[in-house]
Amino acid sequence: MQPRRFPLRNSPVAGVLLTNPDVDHALGLVLMRQQEMPLVVYASDETQAALRWIDLVLQPFGGVEWRRTSGEFDSLGAGLVFRAIELGPSLAFQFRDEISGASALIAPAVGQVTGELREAIRDVDVVLFDGTFWNNDELRAVRPGARNAREMNHLPISEGSLDLLRQAPARRKIYTHINNTNPILSPGSPERSAVEQAGMEIARDGLEMIL
Repeated sequence: MQPRRFPLRNSPVAGVLLTNPDVDHALGLVLMRQQEMPLVVYASDETQAALRWIDLVLQPFGGVEWRRTSGEFDSLGAGLVFRAIELGPSLAFQFRDEISGASALIAPAVGQVTGELREAIRDVDVVLFDGTFWNNDELRAVRPGARNAREMNHLPISEGSLDLLRQAPARRKIYTHINNTNPILSPGSPERSAVEQAGMEIARDGLEMIL
């Protein structure tokens, strides 16, 4: 897993940015353990503290080099800068290419819409936004007693994010991090039609190759 151009066994990953310490967000770090140098991971102090077990797992290998995220733009090299936007227990990341001026916002876990997040949404070319649930109680329909969307730090599409993103000037707006209970995954469903009519896209495998 070395970020090198020519070796036959190679994946060009120079670092990882974590939005929160959820297991499904962080467990992939273990798969990147075969490093000659420590794996660079950007995260908030809270996320770093919650993932100390990752340090124990990866210590016999290359280990982890933790880097604290900031609300100010920091360089990732090659003209790319980023900043973190705090959203309670999670983060969103705003990226900007200093050469082309192109920009993007990645926010896969949004429990609240802050003024800073609204400003970032209005200021980028591409938005990848939390599309986990359509409504607040959809998970309970298949799993009685389950937590609702807001309790899991996800703003439901039908209860705020669709209206928010419909008005955004970004040239591409994409729902990502979609749970398998979300009806927007079903072609022809009213929910999917509402999303598409609002100018939103729905993330799919392979989409990252054409962004």
